[in-house]
Amino acid sequence: MKLIQKKYIGWALVALVISMMIIAPLLFVLEGFADSTNENVVHIRKYLLKDMVWTTIRMILGTCFVALILGVPTAYFVANFKFPLRRILKKANILPAAIPTYIMAFVYASIFSVTGSFTKIAGVFFDRATIFGWGIDVITEGFLMIFLGFALYPYVYSAALVSFSIKNKSMEEAAASLGAGVWKRFFRVVLPLSLGAIMGGAALVAMEVLNDYGAMSYFNVQTMTAGIFQAKQMDFTSSVYLSAVVLAALIGFFAVYFLIRAMKRVEIVESSISYDLRQPSKWNGVLISIVVFFPFFLGFVLPVMELLHLAWGAMDSIASSRFTVVLLNSLQLAFIPALIIVVLALVLLYNDYLNPSKSGALLSSMSTIGYAVPGAVIAVAVISFVLFFDSENKSFYHWGINSLSLLIFAYVIRFLSVGYNTLYGGFERVSRTIPDASRSLGMGSFTTFIKVYFPLLKGAMFTTLAIVVVDVLKELPLTLLLQRFNFDTLATITYENAKINESVTDASPYALLLIFVGVIAILSLVRIDKVK
Repeated sequence: MKLIQKKYIGWALVALVISMMIIAPLLFVLEGFADSTNENVVHIRKYLLKDMVWTTIRMILGTCFVALILGVPTAYFVANFKFPLRRILKKANILPAAIPTYIMAFVYASIFSVTGSFTKIAGVFFDRATIFGWGIDVITEGFLMIFLGFALYPYVYSAALVSFSIKNKSMEEAAASLGAGVWKRFFRVVLPLSLGAIMGGAALVAMEVLNDYGAMSYFNVQTMTAGIFQAKQMDFTSSVYLSAVVLAALIGFFAVYFLIRAMKRVEIVESSISYDLRQPSKWNGVLISIVVFFPFFLGFVLPVMELLHLAWGAMDSIASSRFTVVLLNSLQLAFIPALIIVVLALVLLYNDYLNPSKSGALLSSMSTIGYAVPGAVIAVAVISFVLFFDSENKSFYHWGINSLSLLIFAYVIRFLSVGYNTLYGGFERVSRTIPDASRSLGMGSFTTFIKVYFPLLKGAMFTTLAIVVVDVLKELPLTLLLQRFNFDTLATITYENAKINESVTDASPYALLLIFVGVIAILSLVRIDKVK
């Protein structure tokens, strides 16, 4: 492996500064373990921590189970069978990812409420006494797992789809030639070989559940993230302690994960051979279409229909000045960190190209760790970091909150990974001979960066900018903790109307706009058509 070249040491130093900017605030969270005498910390550790940990684990496992049940069979049918509406449903099953988890929870709670759509439709066939006698109460942990699974199964679906479509097809064909049936091939060959990709998708589901605050708060589920919010309202030291527990657990998890990957002996290889899709019988094809449509209906069609129905009764709010102000606030707040993230990601990727060393790869890995950390933990980390260096009157902290600088800084920490990974594909498509030729003609590395890479990466940068903007727009816990007073965004006003004002109807226009921009971003990013 090459070492960092002396003539490119400047780029390595810039990458080091970026990585330290990301890592340093997170390290300050670990000081939460230092204060063991705080009475609130003692109370949390003695009476509350165990329940919060187990509730978090239950929510993660339950939601992952729902996501696996919906995502894996759907991906297998799409990857292997030819059935009616296959091409449409292949893309459609990604779209539920455009609906933030807290919006999915709000909408389904509204559907099954006393005045919700389910009650109204059931009222056509049954009397109200019978309906109320059923005692349907969806504000429970179990139902929340299901609703979150509706929003998050696309993570499992997309990972499994790629694996089922292009990997180890030859092994499945070999099993078929030996007489193994469809189900036996699936459980004995296909599933074991795709387990790594599926678990990768499940890991993303787990991170989203851990990050969620809006849905947990609405359903009164006390996870670690919800505990951080409640602790901050009483005692900031307690929220730092809980954040330290979460961060330490994540560090341990990823240490074990990378150790297992390093010990892995079997490598799954891609098949270079093209295989035809299987043609089921007419009625089996229809049945498969229904099965594949079912998750999409539950995760996208039904909630969007409910929101459109509710928004029809809130048309006045769409035309109000507040709606315009919130939209402009959100776009302003989203584009600034997105632009910063695109530039930082470009610098990191260019340093990886100039200095292809282990240290360069380490800097990139450190810089992109933020997405694995819940937004609430990052917010607490940024506050701890600033207060450590601030004066006694906390003047810089108050300036950072009022100017939104701390919020923008926190967004950069959390979403730099999104920008880096999205831009990576475009960066790799640039032939290395082009910048090499530029430098051979006497251009320096910075001139090559500006005059060669920037023009060639315009499309990739635009896509990256769009993806990061959407992620920032949807982010709730981090925004709630660091926003300035009386500064609403699409995410926070949706939460405020649904949870605090108890009106999903008032929240519906803002929720629909968030979903719309999410759909646009997903359709611009996902290239499923490349998968047969």
